Amino acid sequence: INLKNYTIYVIMTLGFDASTTTCGWAFSDNKNIIDAGFIDIKSKLTHKDKSFFVIQNIEKNVNFSKVDMIHLESALSGFAGGFTSQQVIIALSRFNAIFEYILSEHWKIKIELINVNTARKKVIGKCREKGMKSKDFVKTYLEKIHPIHNFDVLNTKGNWDKRNSDMYDAMVLSLF
Repeated sequence: INLKNYTIYVIMTLGFDASTTTCGWAFSDNKNIIDAGFIDIKSKLTHKDKSFFVIQNIEKNVNFSKVDMIHLESALSGFAGGFTSQQVIIALSRFNAIFEYILSEHWKIKIELINVNTARKKVIGKCREKGMKSKDFVKTYLEKIHPIHNFDVLNTKGNWDKRNSDMYDAMVLSLF
Protein backbone atom coordinates (compact mmCIF):
# COMPACT_ATOMS: atom_id res chain seq x y z
CA ILE A 1 0.00 0.00 0.00
CA ASN A 2 1.29 3.42 -0.95
CA LEU A 3 0.73 5.59 2.17
CA LYS A 4 2.23 8.86 0.95
CA ASN A 5 -1.15 9.90 -0.49
CA TYR A 6 -2.90 9.41 2.86
CA THR A 7 -2.98 11.73 5.83
CA ILE A 8 -3.15 10.20 9.27
CA TYR A 9 -5.37 12.35 11.42
CA VAL A 10 -4.51 12.41 15.09
CA ILE A 11 -7.41 13.22 17.38
CA MET A 12 -6.49 15.32 20.40
CA THR A 13 -8.79 14.56 23.32
CA LEU A 14 -9.03 16.54 26.54
CA GLY A 15 -10.21 14.50 29.51
CA PHE A 16 -11.61 16.01 32.71
CA ASP A 17 -12.23 14.52 36.13
CA ALA A 18 -13.96 17.44 37.84
CA SER A 19 -15.03 17.77 41.44
CA THR A 20 -15.89 20.88 43.43
CA THR A 21 -12.33 21.18 44.79
CA THR A 22 -10.01 19.77 42.12
CA CYS A 23 -10.21 19.35 38.37
CA GLY A 24 -7.91 16.74 36.88
CA TRP A 25 -7.15 17.19 33.19
CA ALA A 26 -5.22 15.33 30.50
CA PHE A 27 -4.51 15.76 26.80
CA SER A 28 -3.99 12.65 24.70
CA ASP A 29 -3.61 11.80 21.06
CA ASN A 30 -4.92 8.53 19.70
CA LYS A 31 -2.91 6.50 22.23
CA ASN A 32 -0.49 8.61 24.30
CA ILE A 33 -0.77 11.06 27.17
CA ILE A 34 0.63 14.35 25.88
CA ASP A 35 0.20 16.50 29.00
CA ALA A 36 -1.70 16.25 32.27
CA GLY A 37 -2.22 17.94 35.60
CA PHE A 38 -4.82 19.20 38.01
CA ILE A 39 -6.27 22.57 38.91
CA ASP A 40 -7.15 23.49 42.50
CA ILE A 41 -10.56 25.19 42.38
CA LYS A 42 -11.61 25.03 46.04
CA SER A 43 -10.97 28.76 46.61
CA LYS A 44 -13.51 29.75 43.95
CA LEU A 45 -16.93 30.40 45.44
CA THR A 46 -19.43 29.60 42.69
CA HIS A 47 -19.71 26.77 40.17
CA LYS A 48 -19.50 29.39 37.44
CA ASP A 49 -16.27 30.84 38.88
CA LYS A 50 -14.78 27.34 39.20
CA SER A 51 -15.69 26.53 35.59
CA PHE A 52 -14.21 29.72 34.15
CA PHE A 53 -11.06 29.30 36.27
CA VAL A 54 -10.55 25.87 34.68
CA ILE A 55 -11.18 27.35 31.22
CA GLN A 56 -8.61 30.13 31.78
CA ASN A 57 -5.98 27.63 32.91
CA ILE A 58 -6.59 25.09 30.15
CA GLU A 59 -6.57 27.72 27.40
CA LYS A 60 -2.96 28.59 28.40
CA ASN A 61 -1.84 25.08 27.44
CA VAL A 62 -0.29 24.86 23.97
CA ASN A 63 -2.17 21.62 23.31
CA PHE A 64 -5.58 23.19 23.72
CA SER A 65 -5.65 24.59 20.17
CA LYS A 66 -5.43 21.01 18.86
CA VAL A 67 -8.36 19.61 20.87
CA ASP A 68 -11.05 17.87 18.81
CA MET A 69 -13.09 16.35 21.62
CA ILE A 70 -13.62 16.60 25.36
CA HIS A 71 -14.37 13.63 27.59
CA LEU A 72 -15.96 14.49 30.92
CA GLU A 73 -16.69 11.96 33.64
CA SER A 74 -20.45 11.59 33.81
CA ALA A 75 -22.01 12.55 37.12
CA LEU A 76 -22.70 9.93 39.76
CA SER A 77 -20.86 7.19 37.92
CA GLY A 78 -17.97 6.74 40.31
CA PHE A 79 -19.54 6.52 43.75
CA ALA A 80 -19.54 3.42 45.88
CA GLY A 81 -22.71 2.94 47.87
CA GLY A 82 -22.46 4.05 51.47
CA PHE A 83 -19.19 5.99 51.12
CA THR A 84 -20.59 9.30 49.88
CA SER A 85 -23.39 11.30 51.43
CA GLN A 86 -26.45 12.28 49.44
CA GLN A 87 -25.58 15.97 49.83
CA VAL A 88 -22.12 15.43 48.33
CA ILE A 89 -23.57 13.47 45.40
CA ILE A 90 -26.09 16.24 44.71
CA ALA A 91 -23.41 18.96 44.93
CA LEU A 92 -21.12 17.06 42.54
CA SER A 93 -23.96 16.38 40.14
CA ARG A 94 -24.96 20.05 40.07
CA PHE A 95 -21.38 21.18 39.51
CA ASN A 96 -20.85 18.59 36.78
CA ALA A 97 -23.94 19.81 34.90
CA ILE A 98 -22.92 23.46 35.15
CA PHE A 99 -19.33 22.66 34.20
CA GLU A 100 -20.44 20.71 31.12
CA TYR A 101 -22.78 23.50 30.03
CA ILE A 102 -20.22 26.27 30.44
CA LEU A 103 -17.50 24.31 28.63
CA SER A 104 -19.80 23.48 25.72
CA GLU A 105 -21.04 27.05 25.36
CA HIS A 106 -17.60 28.62 25.73
CA TRP A 107 -15.53 26.30 23.57
CA LYS A 108 -18.12 24.90 21.11
CA ILE A 109 -16.25 21.58 21.17
CA LYS A 110 -18.07 18.27 21.33
CA ILE A 111 -18.28 16.98 24.91
CA GLU A 112 -18.89 13.33 25.62
CA LEU A 113 -20.03 12.29 29.07
CA ILE A 114 -18.22 9.06 29.86
CA ASN A 115 -19.04 6.56 32.58
CA VAL A 116 -15.85 6.06 34.58
CA ASN A 117 -16.28 2.27 34.71
CA THR A 118 -16.77 2.08 30.94
CA ALA A 119 -13.62 4.18 30.43
CA ARG A 120 -11.58 2.03 32.79
CA LYS A 121 -12.74 -1.17 31.06
CA LYS A 122 -11.69 0.15 27.67
CA VAL A 123 -8.37 1.70 28.72
CA ILE A 124 -7.20 -0.64 31.51
CA GLY A 125 -9.17 -3.78 30.65
CA LYS A 126 -11.24 -3.87 33.82
CA CYS A 127 -12.90 -1.28 36.04
CA ARG A 128 -12.09 -2.45 39.55
CA GLU A 129 -10.40 -5.02 41.69
CA LYS A 130 -11.93 -6.49 44.82
CA GLY A 131 -10.44 -5.03 48.00
CA MET A 132 -8.66 -2.18 46.19
CA LYS A 133 -9.71 1.45 46.46
CA SER A 134 -10.68 3.10 43.18
CA LYS A 135 -7.83 5.64 43.14
CA ASP A 136 -5.24 2.96 43.97
CA PHE A 137 -6.65 0.71 41.25
CA VAL A 138 -6.29 3.39 38.57
CA LYS A 139 -2.76 4.33 39.65
CA THR A 140 -1.60 0.69 39.81
CA TYR A 141 -2.97 -0.40 36.45
CA LEU A 142 -2.57 2.81 34.44
CA GLU A 143 1.14 3.02 35.27
CA LYS A 144 1.58 -0.46 33.73
CA ILE A 145 0.44 0.76 30.30
CA HIS A 146 1.39 4.48 30.26
CA PRO A 147 4.23 6.57 31.70
CA ILE A 148 1.96 8.52 34.06
CA HIS A 149 4.54 9.58 36.64
CA ASN A 150 6.15 12.09 34.26
CA PHE A 151 3.29 14.40 35.25
CA ASP A 152 3.23 13.80 39.02
CA VAL A 153 3.20 16.83 41.31
CA LEU A 154 4.73 16.95 44.78
CA ASN A 155 3.07 18.86 47.60
CA THR A 156 4.77 21.57 49.67
CA LYS A 157 6.31 18.92 51.94
CA GLY A 158 7.88 17.16 48.95
CA ASN A 159 5.48 14.21 49.05
CA TRP A 160 3.30 12.83 46.26
CA ASP A 161 0.21 15.06 46.02
CA LYS A 162 -3.03 13.10 46.46
CA ARG A 163 -4.65 15.27 43.75
CA ASN A 164 -2.50 13.38 41.22
CA SER A 165 -5.24 10.74 41.47
CA ASP A 166 -7.69 13.18 39.86
CA MET A 167 -5.17 13.66 37.07
CA TYR A 168 -4.90 9.87 36.59
CA ASP A 169 -8.69 9.63 36.29
CA ALA A 170 -8.58 12.40 33.68
CA MET A 171 -5.91 10.42 31.80
CA VAL A 172 -8.22 7.43 31.64
CA LEU A 173 -11.02 9.63 30.30
CA SER A 174 -8.79 11.25 27.68
CA LEU A 175 -7.56 7.85 26.46
CA PHE A 176 -11.10 6.50 26.15
